[in-house]
Amino acid sequence: MNSSVDGPGPVPPDTTGPGATGASGQPGTGDGSGADTVAFDWHSVIYRDFDVELDEPGSRSGAALEALNAELGTATDAQGFLLAGQWAEQLSLAVSAGLPALLGQLSHPDPAVRRILAVVLAYADALPDDIVPELRAHSEHDPDAPVRLGLLLALGRYADTPQVRDYLRHRLAGEPAEACGAALGLLLPPIPETDDAVIDEAVEALARCADEAGAALAELAWCDPEWSGAAPRGPVDRVDTWLHPTPALRSRWLTRMLPGLWDGRLDAATAPVLVKAADRLFAKDREGCGGHASAVTGLLGHPDPEVRRAALKTTHLRLHDGYRDALATILRAPAPAPDPAVFEKALAILTGKGDPRCLPLIQQRIRQGTLPTGLLRSAKGLADQVWPHLQERLAEDISSAEVCLLLTETHGWRGGGQAVPQVIGTLERLCRRIEVTDHPDHDDLEAAHQSCLFLRRYGLSDEPARSALRRVAAGTDPELRLSGIGALSGVGVSADDEVVRLLLDVLARRGHTLRTGSRRGLRFEVNACNQLGQLGPRAQLAAAALRGLRDGAVEPAEVRVAAAYALWRITGDADGAWRALIEQIPHDPQGALNNLGFMGVAAHPALTVLRDHARSDDEVGARARNTIGIIEARLAKR
Repeated sequence: MNSSVDGPGPVPPDTTGPGATGASGQPGTGDGSGADTVAFDWHSVIYRDFDVELDEPGSRSGAALEALNAELGTATDAQGFLLAGQWAEQLSLAVSAGLPALLGQLSHPDPAVRRILAVVLAYADALPDDIVPELRAHSEHDPDAPVRLGLLLALGRYADTPQVRDYLRHRLAGEPAEACGAALGLLLPPIPETDDAVIDEAVEALARCADEAGAALAELAWCDPEWSGAAPRGPVDRVDTWLHPTPALRSRWLTRMLPGLWDGRLDAATAPVLVKAADRLFAKDREGCGGHASAVTGLLGHPDPEVRRAALKTTHLRLHDGYRDALATILRAPAPAPDPAVFEKALAILTGKGDPRCLPLIQQRIRQGTLPTGLLRSAKGLADQVWPHLQERLAEDISSAEVCLLLTETHGWRGGGQAVPQVIGTLERLCRRIEVTDHPDHDDLEAAHQSCLFLRRYGLSDEPARSALRRVAAGTDPELRLSGIGALSGVGVSADDEVVRLLLDVLARRGHTLRTGSRRGLRFEVNACNQLGQLGPRAQLAAAALRGLRDGAVEPAEVRVAAAYALWRITGDADGAWRALIEQIPHDPQGALNNLGFMGVAAHPALTVLRDHARSDDEVGARARNTIGIIEARLAKR
């Protein structure tokens, strides 16, 4: 079952007149069954009411249509309209039974059959004289409200006939279900009403779609709970979806609906539908839909928390001054907040919009260390006002987790350079903790790494920052050293020799620690090789050491793989690289095959061996096939 989505606007049925085509789009049979006097309106099925490739809107509706087709004597292997999915095909098969057979089922004893019949008749395009009298009679006398509603909607197909239009207008004064059906018959294509006074009456009737009318609509396939959701939200959502292609109608309906959330006419469950509709209408017409913005703004103070929270789920209404003023009012409420979820959402929205009225709370939470993840990132537009408070917090001996939060959430902010002195101090405190133990805390290591990254982004033009990074790079902890070296490499060519010597020292001292890899599992030697490879030909000083690692029989496979790839990037020795990588496939298949793929055309001599590996059905074979594809694609582009 597909989901209902906002699709293209309704399209009139593609027929040349009643009786022009049969239910499958082919000429009628002329066999006396009545099939040649009725056409199937597949456009309305797809564009107005359901969707393409729909199997059924719900199991209830699917079972009812199956029962109707059985009553009509439709063959189980018959084919109907095939271009729009199983649901449209089954509807077309019912229409193909012919008008007399369809109208004969209007007296069926089972209301489920009559309900689905009303839906089918909405797509049966026949001569008015052949169908209108029966639809009128049964819409008046059927004991089932959903059936009456559906038949009145089906009558709307013939609203271009003055008598039918007048009749539907008369039925607007009936009980809620009948008024809803008549309103839908008048307002929906293929014959939408154009008289403003009639439209106003019909919209007024549709504004009652959440009470008895909604309960009746919820029993029809257009509002199957599996398709539109349970009542009362489902019927409201269904009507909103029908009105979506006509913004003016939707706006008039919404004007009547939104007050119902205050006066008790509407259940809180309908609020998300109405707020979403107001939000989308405001996006298209800010001036014309300012009233909707004000109405939703008022809902922010609704006594029901479900309504308040729905009113916060907006995208475009946040641009409305009154809406933002209401959010600011929520933030000024005395603590504790009556609804913490609404309070936090209001704070997040204003922060994301760069509204300075959220600054006192942001600053307070920075001081208290209670800033939630994500909120600081959205304060990017307030960076100039927030940095001084971040500096004060970073100057304190705060937890490593908080250091990570403050430094990662401000990534890409302007003005970060002003916090460089505080980050240097933070990094030095972390280094002292890390270097006194063989098993540093993972949070400490991550915070130190983030500090190095921050200094690389904002502090490389600052001599104290460079000096701090050099001290880290020359320290005793290999993981910490590699973070510092990585930051120093951002200085550029002038620091290449220094960076290479530091990385070679990490490789030379790899046996001086109990740890062999980082907190994420990457061996220190592999990290060092990767950094050397990133320098390319500028790391020629490391070629001999890398060659030793690549060819060292006692070296771990992943180290040999990393060294081979780095050496290729530095010296361009493709032959030595691909041979070494091929040799390590059995021991480190992921690393070896990935690096062969990265080599691209340079690794094409390895294709023969790779094809041997690709014959296997295991993970190695799959990776080998992927690597072959990469190399061959690069070859094809030469």
